[in-house]
Amino acid sequence: MTSPNLEFPLGTYINGQNMINVNAIAIINTFIFGTVVGIIEILLAATYGVFSTIGSRSRVIMVRFLDALTIIPRIPFLLAIALFYGTPEGTFLRANFFLTAIIIALTGWSNYARQISENLYFSTSMPLLSRIVGKLSFRLSISQYWPSLSSLTKKFFIPAIIDGISTYTAMGVIAGVGDPSYPTLTTLLNTSRLLPDWWLFLIPAVFRGIVIVILYIISDSLR
Repeated sequence: MTSPNLEFPLGTYINGQNMINVNAIAIINTFIFGTVVGIIEILLAATYGVFSTIGSRSRVIMVRFLDALTIIPRIPFLLAIALFYGTPEGTFLRANFFLTAIIIALTGWSNYARQISENLYFSTSMPLLSRIVGKLSFRLSISQYWPSLSSLTKKFFIPAIIDGISTYTAMGVIAGVGDPSYPTLTTLLNTSRLLPDWWLFLIPAVFRGIVIVILYIISDSLR
């Protein structure tokens, strides 16, 4: 393990690998994790959001259910769940990469579902039709809402990716949650906190900041 020099501009990792290669793999895995979370969250949010607009009475119950999910302390809840499927290894908690992504998505979709539901309900004439007809078919709702729904899913997809990455980072920094088989920038940050070598922490932290900023720029451009 060496500090940054002419041969290795970003230094080497604890296993002797070039930090450029290590961080490149970590960035790819970070994007994969965030994308998995984003896809699941948006699919659940869009589906639930459309269903919540079918019938004014059922909508009230479904929206209140979303409010109940949203007020749950998310990070402590996720860490408690991770203890059931994760394996403690010293100061770290080995947790399956994809299982963690799914669980994070299942605890984060309600916020987007609430916003999609509100936007759809007040953006078209469907609420009025719903009161007149009673209950409308799901197919009719989709056809009526599709332009708005398509726009909303694009709007919230990148924020959902950021949500997945940020939540995974919080779990990693607080409790050392991670999967060595799929090292992410969070995994590198977890490993570096036990070592005094500055480049092991600073470089992944800088790359993580760059990734998040780029995602926010893309998100703003899609609005």
